[in-house]
Amino acid sequence: MERQYFYYIIFFLLLHHSDAQVGINTSNPAAALHINNISDNEKNGIILPQLDEFPVTMTADQDSMMIYITGNGSVNKGYWFYEHGSGWRKLIDSTSAESLQMYRNPKFPDGMKGIQPVTHDLKTGGYSVPAGKNLYITSLYNSRNIGNMIVLDNTTSLSFTLISNTEASYTFPTFNNPILVGQNDLLGGTFVFNGFLVDATVDPIYTFSSYTVPANKIFIYLTSNNNSSSLPIAEIRIGATAVTQSGTNNSRSGNVEALAMPLFIDAGETINNMQSGSTMNGYLIDK
Repeated sequence: MERQYFYYIIFFLLLHHSDAQVGINTSNPAAALHINNISDNEKNGIILPQLDEFPVTMTADQDSMMIYITGNGSVNKGYWFYEHGSGWRKLIDSTSAESLQMYRNPKFPDGMKGIQPVTHDLKTGGYSVPAGKNLYITSLYNSRNIGNMIVLDNTTSLSFTLISNTEASYTFPTFNNPILVGQNDLLGGTFVFNGFLVDATVDPIYTFSSYTVPANKIFIYLTSNNNSSSLPIAEIRIGATAVTQSGTNNSRSGNVEALAMPLFIDAGETINNMQSGSTMNGYLIDK
């Protein structure tokens, strides 16, 4: 009951003093809201709302909202914040090893914490990536030979062909880097995929033939698909400079080339896939 009254007091102060600094246990606040400790023997701190699952309806008004997930539901325990346009993001744990985990391997920038293996046959139905997770696809097989795998971007409502086979002789595409699919995005097609889910800390990107990297970001290019039986691979340029040729379409097995490692494109630079109708996949990180 005391905690309930404490919240009422905070909300009352914020409503009636929105143009001033608010202090609790201090008469000289040093910020918009300054909470001072009562004594060293008290339980000083702030307890965030504790939930078993993510709130259902979120809008731009809730951008930066933070909650604590108990671990009693389908979501991993810990502190989470909402980023409008991207979804729920988990705060990285404070230990140095885990804080650096997302930077250890550019192929798997989210690390392996909370890993959950996934195998799904898209011929039996689509697959929706759970909220708060990223999906890394590391293996694909298509018993029908000719087929594709398409992702519906939940944020933009655009569809992107991530994998295609336009030649009946080959039942699986060639790729070395994983295919990265974001939370709430829907996969469909004819492939069986294997991979894993982990807590989302980066934003997957799907783009067509050209992409300019936003300010203060770096784009890590993982794969591209060229939905053409005659041109399964294409020249990749950063700006006007050709850097490689790549593609995952197995229309001609001997000509398919998959990059062994990602490409890195700086803020303000443009990456171009010179094949019309192609799709590129990767992710953004802060500089």
